Amino acid sequence: MLGFIKNLVGGLALISFTVVGGIANSASCPKSGGILKYGVKAEPPTYDMHGTNSYAVMHFVAQHYSTLLTFDWNKFPKLEGDVADSWNVSSDGLTYTFKIKKGIKFHDGTPLTSKDVKATYDRLRNPPEGVISVRKALFSSISGITTPDDNTVVFKLSSPDAFMLDGFASPFNAIYSAKDIAKDPKWHLKNINGTGPYKFVAHKKGESWKAEKFADFHHGDNCLDGTESFRIKKVAEPLIGGQIMAEWRGTAPPERVLLKKEMGDNVSFQAKTLMTLWVVSLNSKTKAFQNKKVRQAINMCIDRHTGLKKLAKITFTAPRPSGYLLYDTFYALPDEELYKIPGFQKDIAASRKKAMQMLKEAGAEGLEFTYSNRAVSHPYDHIAIWLMSEWKKCGLKPKMITNPTSKFVKIRREGGFDATIDWAPSFLPDPTLMHFKYISADRTASNYSKNTDRGLDKIFDAQKGEVDKNKRKALVHDFEKTALENAWVLPITYTDRVIALNSKVKGYVIANSHILNNTWRGVYLD
Repeated sequence: MLGFIKNLVGGLALISFTVVGGIANSASCPKSGGILKYGVKAEPPTYDMHGTNSYAVMHFVAQHYSTLLTFDWNKFPKLEGDVADSWNVSSDGLTYTFKIKKGIKFHDGTPLTSKDVKATYDRLRNPPEGVISVRKALFSSISGITTPDDNTVVFKLSSPDAFMLDGFASPFNAIYSAKDIAKDPKWHLKNINGTGPYKFVAHKKGESWKAEKFADFHHGDNCLDGTESFRIKKVAEPLIGGQIMAEWRGTAPPERVLLKKEMGDNVSFQAKTLMTLWVVSLNSKTKAFQNKKVRQAINMCIDRHTGLKKLAKITFTAPRPSGYLLYDTFYALPDEELYKIPGFQKDIAASRKKAMQMLKEAGAEGLEFTYSNRAVSHPYDHIAIWLMSEWKKCGLKPKMITNPTSKFVKIRREGGFDATIDWAPSFLPDPTLMHFKYISADRTASNYSKNTDRGLDKIFDAQKGEVDKNKRKALVHDFEKTALENAWVLPITYTDRVIALNSKVKGYVIANSHILNNTWRGVYLD
């Protein structure tokens, strides 16, 4: 895991550097042709990749788009160019210059230029009214963007940013056409026009999604004739029956046993610890939760040390507690410090006794509250059932309300809950990327608690601009402890991802996030 951690900006402060010829995987198709059929358990709530954290959007939509940079999946997290042909970072870390690969076309035939990159990042960092940019806070260091010519885009920063270069490889930062943005800032919520390997054909809501090979794809490693994806409820049965060849999110332990038994050598598995943290967000508008003692008590009723080990045997959650940062990575709070914080201590009897005392002091004994759940079995239902049981052991009275993805997302966004299952997907274990969800709601659209904490904002901004990795680490630990003790968002655990593929599917490399590597570049059928 430590290999993931890069302190690029620490290096940028000393020297400038240029990367040329970042495209390493072009035209690698051992075989061509065929339709890749795969399953997705959720319906995409939007087509707009800038305004979502949903894996469903990534599994359906990402194949249609390109990003400025991407990763070499065989040498992750090594960066390589997607639409960028080369890039340079100034010695002071304040100027990022990208040369755009010539000849790239959008699916409607329009040439891609630097103006499209500028329009995309202007939309990401300063979204028009009615447009949601979930990761807006990640781009606050950008003070200006210029396009000296059609193949050059220059980003000016107001201060050094330890995360910025990796941020340009975010899979959510799809490059949109400037003309599409200009005609309607909301156009991408319901329409698709990208430069990715596969061109959108049709979406039959609740049933299927079709895409075809884009003949002018700039990398040339779109090996398939097309893709066809289906909305599924279960993974094992359609894989065994041959209706699908893959499901990219993950399989639970019982499903893997069944698949191996029924398919034998016709199924293969790939595994990685997933950088998606499962959390419970508490609504700041719920009167009882405005009392910190109540929030802490709800957290202290959860037996993470025993319960997570049991949960990991039936669904794809990791078996150990975690703070907001992925355990065992450079910036993560060490276990010996984490386990001192209320809610993470090993003596659950003492924790629950203290929690019930705090609830009594707050006048919240037997508190009734709603818990919003997503209608997806793994791991949502399993986490929900476990949490209901844990909270009831403290005399609390939670009521679970389950809705399909689109309605669940709407409820979460509009605050129609007391508590909700939530998640923090990441593609690198970097504090800026993993912590922006927890800063004040007026600075990030992904804070569904809708709370305000200017002290936490200040710590976040300080670590974001700190180029000394050890000084940054101290700030990050301060952020973790402060946010965990405030208990607006309760971390549950990370995810153990194991995907199942029909053995005919080749060329796919699993990543540490199910929001990564979903364009199907290099994937072929044997």
